Amino acid sequence: MFRTVLIIALIAALGFLGVLNLPRIGGRYWLSESDHADVMTSGTSAATVHHIAILFLGNSLTFDNDLPAMLVNLAAADPGNTTEIQAKAFTFPGAQLGEVLHQTDALSWARAHHVDFAVLQEHSGWYAVPEWIDDAKQSAAAWHSALAPLGTRPVLFESWADEEGSDIYTDPSYYAYGRTRAQIATDSEIKTAEIAQDLGSPMVLVGRAFEHASRLPGAPELYQSDHHHPSVAGTYLAALVFYRFFTGRSGAESGYRPWGLSASEAAVLVEVAGE
Repeated sequence: MFRTVLIIALIAALGFLGVLNLPRIGGRYWLSESDHADVMTSGTSAATVHHIAILFLGNSLTFDNDLPAMLVNLAAADPGNTTEIQAKAFTFPGAQLGEVLHQTDALSWARAHHVDFAVLQEHSGWYAVPEWIDDAKQSAAAWHSALAPLGTRPVLFESWADEEGSDIYTDPSYYAYGRTRAQIATDSEIKTAEIAQDLGSPMVLVGRAFEHASRLPGAPELYQSDHHHPSVAGTYLAALVFYRFFTGRSGAESGYRPWGLSASEAAVLVEVAGE
């Protein structure tokens, strides 16, 4: 009797874990909360005419729900895509770009492998405090200088503002206390654009896409319960914006969408990313 109860409990537990992980399955790569050990690749087909290798550098805004894997999954499942995407990431929680440069093997890896683009994702709120802005500019410039001899082009990740309800707007100890989401979002876009101009590098307007989607009826929740980290839908939107940047395609024809995201919700995000 005890053995039967134990087996039933084990099956129930596994089923519960399966439900929790449904958003992580489907597509070529399982979504992980850490960097994949190997390079992810969308694969080639008869239509493939371009090959690009992308290095993602950042923190939880990149690794939560596995933005790099979602990007590769989109490319792999799009029959009209002619670009093979390869992706590798070096991230850790709360990382600043300077820390990624000096505390990981990212640069050594880039020197040993061909990398076309390096996506630079700075820590949250860097654009709201003068000292943080100076540090972010120095770190981006350091990455630019280190990558230039390798022929790798930096791409700036414009991050989103926290959602309404986040502690950063009501807690005096946070950088956004007394300010609005719209003001913080504007700071992010303006300061990212300044670095992009200084370095002659492109920027990917993920934050702008978040702001647009948040005002549309039928759009899914883009944030986790902390109003800061992306939900699966938020990461999918970011992946769509990057997919359009790197391939020129909207993702509408891709057969990939994360579990838990309805076709109608995905269509809204595809439309936002296209704009």
